[in-house]
Amino acid sequence: MSYRSWTPAPYSVHAQADPWTASGSPAPMLPGAPPMNTVSLPHPNSSPRYGSVHYDPPTGAPRILALNPLLSYSGIPPIYFNVLQDVRSIRLRNGCSPSSLQQPALNRPVMCLCIRFAGYPFWSIEVSNPHGVTVLDVLLRIREALLRGVSPQEATGVKRIDFLGPNVFFAGLSPSMDGQNRWDAHFVPTA
Repeated sequence: MSYRSWTPAPYSVHAQADPWTASGSPAPMLPGAPPMNTVSLPHPNSSPRYGSVHYDPPTGAPRILALNPLLSYSGIPPIYFNVLQDVRSIRLRNGCSPSSLQQPALNRPVMCLCIRFAGYPFWSIEVSNPHGVTVLDVLLRIREALLRGVSPQEATGVKRIDFLGPNVFFAGLSPSMDGQNRWDAHFVPTA
């Protein structure tokens, strides 16, 4: 299976009754109002495609945090990563360079990323890197957390990874639905 690079399709945010003229310049403004220009945004229904992923976070004004496509949960695992095996066994989809793992985990550098395990609300981890969290940092920390033993209240001699059952392939991260600034990790039985 091959994937293409993630290129969201731009769309116009203008409606029929938009105050902007066809030339792209603003309509007459109120006195004292700052000048404004149009901005192309990705289509809200666009989805990432994987492949030759080159993930350069754009510079500029603050924006919504978005995951690197290699970490994004979309139903199809973006990478082949069996959490039972060492991270050296990670295989990338066709067209992805091994250097993709060194790219930022989000669309802008962050020093810390909070992740919880979907289905296990009390299991959460923090991934940190003073130079900015990378895709590989996330994968290493997820595997490390799963290989840890569970608390005595859960079971003695059992590792967290045992609770995954056959779902040992990393399927990606999705925004947590609890309203917190964290991500949920998902696992599936096959990649």
